[in-house]
This record gives sequence, C-alpha cells and structure tokens, in this order.
Amino acid sequence: MRKEIVRGLATWFGLGDSPKAPGTMGTLGAIPLFLMLNSFRMVIIDTRLYNSFYMIFLLGFFALSIYVSDRCEKEIFNEKDPQKVVIDEVLGFMVTMFLVNPVGIKETVVAVILGFLLFRFFDITKIGPIDKSQHYGNGLGVVLDDFLAGIAANFVLIVLMTIIF
Repeated sequence: MRKEIVRGLATWFGLGDSPKAPGTMGTLGAIPLFLMLNSFRMVIIDTRLYNSFYMIFLLGFFALSIYVSDRCEKEIFNEKDPQKVVIDEVLGFMVTMFLVNPVGIKETVVAVILGFLLFRFFDITKIGPIDKSQHYGNGLGVVLDDFLAGIAANFVLIVLMTIIF
C-alpha cells in the first residue's frame, strides 16, 4: 500500500493532524463511518445477519489498523505510537458501538453520544489491562489499547441503552 494511502488512513483523512486533541478528533471522525454502517441495517433486515456483517467488518478493520499503525511507526512518523495515528480511535469507537443496534433517530443520537463519551473515558484513563496492552510491538500495541477500551465502553453502553430504552 502506498505511503500516502497509509498516512491518510492512519490520520483518518487528516483528523490526526489536529494540533489539539487528535484522538478526540479521530473518534469524532468515526461517527460518520458508524452511521453509514448502521444505515445498512435498513437493508439487512435480520439483526443477527447485520451483527455478523459488523463483526466481519471489525475483524478486517482491526487487521488494517495494525498494518497501518505498524507502517506509520516504522516508515512514516518513525516514532512509537505517534499521536497523529488515530485509526486506532476509529476502531475503538466502532467496537464501542458493536451490538448496540439503535433504532430511530433519538436512540441513535443517544447511543452515539454515550458511545463517544464512554470510549473517550476508557481510552484516556486506560484502566487496568488497557494500559498494559500498549507495550506490544509491530502496531499491535497502538491498536490493542483502543480495542480493549472499546470493549469496556461497549459493555457499559449496552447496559445503559438497555436501561434507558
């Protein structure tokens, strides 16, 4: 893959180049991707089939994120876990929204706002094993902490959405 494409994906089309809060900007940049995937639920009537599609997407995006992060660490930014790399935040937010399946505008807006806040909380605080996961090499450490933060946020989000709706 060409360096320009890798850099574009890594910075999520330039959002990671933000001088302030690039991780937050990258997470905000994940919202349109989630809304696009969520719109497929209208086409794929069966929720189980949609959830399977979403899981396959997440697996592919996880692998792509590791590849892109590794290339950026070694070839583009030449530093460990560069702040400009925000594809991992995009993945973390997408993991946060897995199995939430909001219905209607109100539920979708609530889910996205809560998902954003919860993911940013777990990503910033890096509670427990989330912090330790950053120490792996080859791009995995860049991605794994956000993936785990997304899992923690997903659990809390599903509980909250069940209570609220």
